[in-house]
Amino acid sequence: MRTRQFVARAALSAAVGLSLLGLRADPAAADTVGPLPIGSYRDMAVDAAHQQVFLSDPFGDSVLVTDWTGQVVKQIGGTDGAWGFALSADSGTLYVALRDAGAIAAIDTATLEETARYDTGTGAGAYAGPTSLALAGDKLWFGYSLDTWRGAIGSLDLGGAQPVVTRDQGLDTFRGSPHLTVTPQAPDTLVAAESDGNTAAVAVYDVSAGRADAQARRVDPGPDGCSSLQDLALTPDGRQVVIACAGAHRHQVLRTADLADDGVLTTSWSPDAVAVDPAGTVAAGVYGPSGPDVRLFAQGATTAYTDWDFPAPSDYADTTLVPGGLAWSPDGSRIFAVTETSGTSTLSLRVLDHPRVATAVTVRAPASSPRNQDLTLTGKLEAPVGFGAGNTVDIWRIDDPTAGEGMLIGSASVAADGTFTYTDRPRAKGQVQYTVQYYGDA
Repeated sequence: MRTRQFVARAALSAAVGLSLLGLRADPAAADTVGPLPIGSYRDMAVDAAHQQVFLSDPFGDSVLVTDWTGQVVKQIGGTDGAWGFALSADSGTLYVALRDAGAIAAIDTATLEETARYDTGTGAGAYAGPTSLALAGDKLWFGYSLDTWRGAIGSLDLGGAQPVVTRDQGLDTFRGSPHLTVTPQAPDTLVAAESDGNTAAVAVYDVSAGRADAQARRVDPGPDGCSSLQDLALTPDGRQVVIACAGAHRHQVLRTADLADDGVLTTSWSPDAVAVDPAGTVAAGVYGPSGPDVRLFAQGATTAYTDWDFPAPSDYADTTLVPGGLAWSPDGSRIFAVTETSGTSTLSLRVLDHPRVATAVTVRAPASSPRNQDLTLTGKLEAPVGFGAGNTVDIWRIDDPTAGEGMLIGSASVAADGTFTYTDRPRAKGQVQYTVQYYGDA
């Protein structure tokens, strides 16, 4: 939710006095929902550079592209068994795991055209082709099946004159094609997980040397076990992995150093999706007919600070979150959720505005300030969630408090702990007022 909050006002005069006024927030932007012209779904990627969302349609052999409001932009065909995605760091290329073609396609995110296709050498189909992708350690990693009962990890190196594929890594760990996850802030850490309906396996790899070197392995993770793993995501620092296991009735947190239990997130029903934004805020989704469908947790917290309960379309149907159906926009301003109407194959994309939290602020000024001398305002924002990089507050100066809102004189960067400072040199005599405006962030 992008909120404009007139968070505080410091009143300054020749003998500068300070007064803090109450918070005021503009109305929040409404969440949106739009139907999707696809009948299947497996993965989602969010392209901030072009404000696009990519959704895989494996059984329709297509990749669907929408804008950030959920409106369809294009449906890219010819992508046989489009399953998992990986988006390049510059958002210029979307890589698509083509399970039914035994290949990986590269799509230009500006033209929305396929520019290359790489054979993985795995074979094609349900028990062969690649299904999950992740960019880590300067390579593109993929999960695939060796046969009906074994999965493995492969890599595609595009750094040389010719593409180089390496297969058969992570053997003897997975009973099916593993799901991969990474985080940009820990570029050499790759986490893979898979479940066969009875138990789940999770493994952490160091890929800094160009190969998947196992650092930790665990079967049936979490205090409740994990019979059916649905989704997983790394925290920004790479120190924890959050897993969603159907039947666990809560999202489980593991320490990546050794995959030991490291906490639980209080959810309910059957966890089926999880996504973490760059500031560490966890979106945890569940499949269930009642109660909140998506909950948000501040980094390190075990209790949600806000949630969404999707409305039912009728008395005889429910709206449910599909497995792996959550993704953040990189700036943390919104969450994308893929939902399904029970008893049908109707899929929709919901855009959830974030954050729905109250941000408190304190701001201070000197008790007095000589004319034509620098004065420094200091302040701090406080919220249940962290403040990611690139956030600012705008500073307005009102030389004549009776004349209106005054003029925008600059902005101040907000540190990770919410603090900010701004130095000004007012030239007016008498009372001077400053207004700090904060527009909301992750």
